[in-house]
Amino acid sequence: MDSTFDPNQSAAFSAAPEVQPLLAKELTGDLRCARCQYNLRGLSIRARCPECGMSIRGTILAKVDPHASELQPIYFPRLTALGLVVWPLAAILAAACLWWLRASEMAARASPSWVGDGAVLFTLLSGLGAVALIKPHAQIAADGIARAAIGVLLYLPLALAFHIVINRMDSIAPTPFVALGQLSTERSAVRLICDLLMMVLLACLRPNARLFVHRSMLLRSGKVDRQTMLAMVGALAVIAVGDLAHLFGARAAGGIEQIAQVLGTVLIAVGSMFLTIGMVGVLVDIFRILPAVLSAPVSLESVTDGEFSGSMLSTSSSRVP
Repeated sequence: MDSTFDPNQSAAFSAAPEVQPLLAKELTGDLRCARCQYNLRGLSIRARCPECGMSIRGTILAKVDPHASELQPIYFPRLTALGLVVWPLAAILAAACLWWLRASEMAARASPSWVGDGAVLFTLLSGLGAVALIKPHAQIAADGIARAAIGVLLYLPLALAFHIVINRMDSIAPTPFVALGQLSTERSAVRLICDLLMMVLLACLRPNARLFVHRSMLLRSGKVDRQTMLAMVGALAVIAVGDLAHLFGARAAGGIEQIAQVLGTVLIAVGSMFLTIGMVGVLVDIFRILPAVLSAPVSLESVTDGEFSGSMLSTSSSRVP
């Protein structure tokens, strides 16, 4: 649809003689006004909303999805919507637990024991929510289903790796980032495995996640900015470089070890910040998608008794000045 469309414009416009009679038809299905949510059923397409005065044609262009007939119905809309929300929300909570641990380290204070366990449990909960991405509707390619299933299964070794780092290694050396000269080869290696696992699982889940993006006209049209999963993979790559620097520093000696530790810590902090921002961006996108998941998209046929062709939307929008 034309991104320059103004929903407040007048309903009157010039149309070809053969199109004009079609535009005078009444709406036979439920259609809520894009401005005030008044039900426009029974009104002429050329009329205006009796409550707010917005042109009905404007509501059609704003709310009717020209690709609605191509979208497959969701098997379990509410359960799928719940999984989609839990997936990034639990990941954000896991990240919050990790930030809490690092903040406690910076403040030289002991963090509660449940914080580390919370990071592990929220990671598993995020994986449980990601199950909604495996096969939400019909006609998903087999390789897409397999990739999403692999991505979900990768949450298990990821949670185990977090447990090893947080609850075992950090219990022995609780200041891995602040105290200079305390780099651990084993800890950096396990963290690097965590980085790679997250990169792979995001790459596996991304194709099916994009299927939900296509269900939202707002996101599909690119009218809003989105934090893409590819950007999160890039943030993880920065974190991985930081862990590689730590791994190199653990094998070095003298001043090189300290330089590698400081450089690696800065890269890990910056990458972690952008990764957390990306998680929040995914959650925001999920809430934008939810209406399209919980209810079937509005098609032109559903509000005009199936008597209009799909070209009416493109014809109308192309005439908008």
